[in-house]
Amino acid sequence: MVSKQSEEFLKNLRLYLFSSGKNEKEIEDIISELEDHLLEAESQGKSVEDIIGQSPKHYMEQIAQEMSFDALGWMKYLPVIMIGSLSYIVLGDALRDELQYTLLELVGYPLILVLFIMLISLSFKYLAATPPDYKHWIVFGFLGVFPMGMFLGLLILNRRMETEMVVFGTAGQIAAIVATILIFIAISIWTKTWISIILPVILFVPEFIINSTSFDEGTKLTMSAVITPVLFAFFFWYLLKKEKTETCEDC
Repeated sequence: MVSKQSEEFLKNLRLYLFSSGKNEKEIEDIISELEDHLLEAESQGKSVEDIIGQSPKHYMEQIAQEMSFDALGWMKYLPVIMIGSLSYIVLGDALRDELQYTLLELVGYPLILVLFIMLISLSFKYLAATPPDYKHWIVFGFLGVFPMGMFLGLLILNRRMETEMVVFGTAGQIAAIVATILIFIAISIWTKTWISIILPVILFVPEFIINSTSFDEGTKLTMSAVITPVLFAFFFWYLLKKEKTETCEDC
C-alpha cells in the first residue's frame, strides 16, 4: 500500500482530472498505473516528486492537457445535478404551499445552478492542485456565499421586475412532491448512496412537522433554526466518523 503522501496525491489527481471533465475510466486507469509506479518507487526510498519529476500542480496540468474532454460523460452528470438541485427548490416550495414562479425565476434558477456547477468545477481543480492553506478556506467560503448571493439577487430583481406568474394548484403540488421524491430515490439508486434521500429528509421533514404544530410563528422559526442545523451537524459528524473508521480498517 502506498504512503499517505502518495495516497493524498492520487486523490487530488483524481479530483483534478474529474473536475477537468476527463473520462472516468481513463482517470482510473491512470491512477491505477501511477499507484503501481509509486508503490515500486517507495519500496526504493523514493517520493512522489521523484516519480513525477515536477511539482504536483504542473504534473496534473500536463496529464489533463494530454487527455481529451469527455463531453458525453459530463452530459451524463449535468442533467442529474440540475434536476436534483432544482428538486430541492420545488419540494420545499410544494411543502410550504408556495409552488408558484415568475418567468424570471424559471429562467434564473437553472442559470444560477449552471454557473454554480462551473464554479465548483474550477474550485475543485484549484483545491486539488494546491497545498492546503488559508486560501482554501476563502474558496470554501466563496462557494458557500455565491449561491446565496445569486438567489438573493434574483429575489430582489424578481420584486422589481413584473413578469408573468405560473401558479400550480393542489394537484400540481401533489404531483411535484411525488415527482421530487421519486427523483431523490432514483439518484440514490444511481449513486448507490443514501445521501440524496437523507439530505431532503433532514432539510424538509423537521420543518414540515414543526409547521404542522400549533406553536406561534416565532417559536416555529426558532425550532427550525435549531433542529435542522443540529441534524446536519450530526449527519456530517457520522460521515466523518465512518470515513475514519474505514480508513483505519484499511491501514
